[in-house]
Amino acid sequence: MGIFKLFGKKPPAGQPASPGKVAPKKTSEKKQSDASVQDDEALQQSLTEKKHIARATERKIDAIEFEMSRDMGRPKPGSAKNTSGGPLKRTQANQFHTDFVATDFQSTIALNVPTTELLLGHTEFHVSPVSQSESVPLLEEAAILFATGQSKVAEHMLRSAIDTDTLGAAAQSAWFMLFDLYQIEQNQYAFESLSLDYAGKYETSPPVWRNSEIHTGAHEGPGVSASTPCLTFPSKLDGDIVKLLQKMTVLSENNKVLQLDFARVKAVDPVGCGLLLRAIRGLKKTKHDLILVAAQNLTEQIRGIIQVGRRDETEAPWLLLLEVLQLLQLKENFEETSIDYCITFEVSPPAYEVPANKVTTAATANQFEGLLRSTETSSYFLMPKVIEGKTELLLEDITTFAEAHDSLMLDCSALERVEFSASAQLLNGLVPISNGLGKAIQFHHVNYLVMHLFNAMGLKNVAAIFPRKQS
Repeated sequence: MGIFKLFGKKPPAGQPASPGKVAPKKTSEKKQSDASVQDDEALQQSLTEKKHIARATERKIDAIEFEMSRDMGRPKPGSAKNTSGGPLKRTQANQFHTDFVATDFQSTIALNVPTTELLLGHTEFHVSPVSQSESVPLLEEAAILFATGQSKVAEHMLRSAIDTDTLGAAAQSAWFMLFDLYQIEQNQYAFESLSLDYAGKYETSPPVWRNSEIHTGAHEGPGVSASTPCLTFPSKLDGDIVKLLQKMTVLSENNKVLQLDFARVKAVDPVGCGLLLRAIRGLKKTKHDLILVAAQNLTEQIRGIIQVGRRDETEAPWLLLLEVLQLLQLKENFEETSIDYCITFEVSPPAYEVPANKVTTAATANQFEGLLRSTETSSYFLMPKVIEGKTELLLEDITTFAEAHDSLMLDCSALERVEFSASAQLLNGLVPISNGLGKAIQFHHVNYLVMHLFNAMGLKNVAAIFPRKQS
């Protein structure tokens, strides 16, 4: 009975049954509970502050957009009809300085046409009777002189060859080289004089003079034209880009294609990302075709201000990054970034969608370099207007493009001149693509000066070279 009484005995009030264990446990639990409550309160306070900041950022973006739309609705100076016979006042649209990429995509080569048919002139191209693989020393020497900056000497050599008529079947190529030289130098008088001589000799239409003057107006036809306006974004992508976006709105009213150049962007902030995000989504909704220059630079700047797992004041930088990756059709990068976005904001990852509008992209800071033109059947890498100096960046872009496509098609519509030393670098850079990657390489729309330079340098051994249409 004593044992049962012992176990049934209650300890005195305030005395623990096992000294040193029960009481300290209650104290420890209380401290942990208090600490947990404090942590929860701190977390809630932090989340609340971030929500307030996010709302403030969104409100700032809304306010800027509202001001922009209100400004767009104001009467434009000079918009009234001019009845005085004097010059019209400047409108809001033409107050902006606009650059253009002078690119001609009026002809597209059928890739399944055999090379022999192209050489025989059975397509839309007026190809010289000279085989592309045939070496014509005088023409190659003239091409090298032009490539080294001695255009006057090259002109004299070609003119003499035409006048003496000693080239035989290669004579027409000399004419086309001289036409290209006058076109590049914008010597219309000499071009038209040569046209008369050409028409008299061959009893056929001469090549057509391509006017290089820039005009603003509606884009006509597929691809990129000289009327495509370019909007160059500043070094910092922030709230100040509102003026540029206003300009973009004005230009979008009369242009189906817009070029957005991000080569100068060195920093971005959430407000600028939010404004650009809404602008791009608006252009997608209106099905505007876009040329994105140095878009890769923009993605790198955005990645510099975001971090996986860190919730910033707004999701705008993440969403803009995903939008640009989707426009570039970088599906793998898009999906990896969408998972990071999902982890960071604890939401379902957005689905990848192929852009409904046509998107042209460029990877380098030069607005003429690395343009990728997608068509229904194929894609082209548009070569720059001039290739000179070091070509590492250009070759990196070409290699990246080649890795993503079955064949490497280089569009030379805008290419006027290749420096002699740069042509050697180009050859060295293309050999690994041809031999190492096993990619077929084709140059399209090449002017005759560049074509004969390529032949002289041996590029014809690693690539097919198709000359530009001459009429």
